[in-house]
Amino acid sequence: MFPGYLAVMLLGMILIRQFGMFAGNTNGVRALFLAVNAGTLTGFADSSGVAGLNANGQRIVLLLIVCGSLFNMIIGALAVKRIARMRFSDGRIIVAAFIVQAAAMLLGLALLQSEQRSAFGATFLSTSAFGNCALYPGELPPDTDILVHVIILPLTILGGLGLPVLMEIVDATLFHKPLSSHSRGVLGVSALLYVIGFAALLGLSLAGQVPTVQSTVAAVRQSSVLAVQSRTGGLDISPVRLVPESARWVLIVLMMIGASPAGTGSGLKTTTLAELFRGTRRLLRGLPVSRSLGIALTWLGSYLAMLLGAVVLLSHVNPVLSTDHLLFTAVSGISNVGFSLSDVPDQKNVMFAYCAIMLLGRMVPLMILWWMAETTRDADWAIG
Repeated sequence: MFPGYLAVMLLGMILIRQFGMFAGNTNGVRALFLAVNAGTLTGFADSSGVAGLNANGQRIVLLLIVCGSLFNMIIGALAVKRIARMRFSDGRIIVAAFIVQAAAMLLGLALLQSEQRSAFGATFLSTSAFGNCALYPGELPPDTDILVHVIILPLTILGGLGLPVLMEIVDATLFHKPLSSHSRGVLGVSALLYVIGFAALLGLSLAGQVPTVQSTVAAVRQSSVLAVQSRTGGLDISPVRLVPESARWVLIVLMMIGASPAGTGSGLKTTTLAELFRGTRRLLRGLPVSRSLGIALTWLGSYLAMLLGAVVLLSHVNPVLSTDHLLFTAVSGISNVGFSLSDVPDQKNVMFAYCAIMLLGRMVPLMILWWMAETTRDADWAIG
């Protein structure tokens, strides 16, 4: 399915170029950038964004986000099932992916419509939230909107947990079946990372000022949104450009960690972090470790190598960026987050570089997952 995934983005590029762009736009590379940006579920902002496309172009982008979500859930879940020895059949996994994708879209259609947001816009927003993609054709709701906290953020979290975890939660709720070690690990680490990220961001946001009730409430809202969207939703509901520089380093760490395997998010993944911690603790105690630790270390090394390459590439094609801006953008691209401190320049060499970074960030973790699925028989959670 990997060639098919790439073919879908290539077809999306052709369709956007032919039917989705307004007359007079001569930058064909932008169509490729938009297709890869949507298909990899990243969502970097460029000069005109999805709003710069006509109605047909926006529909094509929405379809690319749906295809990207389904591909990553299905391919990832088929690997996780084999690694964690789950009881689901391949057919059930494929059907479940389509069901949860449709449910997320219908939820948005039913609950996110308003006078300012059409049915298409509501569906697009819920699809992007569940797909951990930062693209949206209109203005995003502010973090003061209750729908952000009761619909959009939960959708982002659910998309990032991974399809097998969602399926096991349903089975545990309806049929009282026990959760696997993989699902328990994902849920535990995800909750812990949210608490740590929220506390760190809140502390840095309030540092150096005399807090008032109003500023504290605003900081709580912002910190909660960023603790979720940085792993790896990317929706700029609380603009990262307004975040204190010290807090951006927390965002970099959260973006690097990312979501969980077999979901719509990317990054190193929660289970990789958990395995690195568990394996290191066992080594320090003189206990034997499993092959999973070796895979986690290999994936960590691969991620850091890709990150270094991304920084070098971006510094070459866009030398005006500062070092911390380069690192922030490179991590955001490799982890398919979509957070950016400035819009992507409308330059062909820059857009080609972003496309390469986004594709690597999306494809390599899936390859790590399948490498583990084919070579490891004693794992209790998936890496990659």
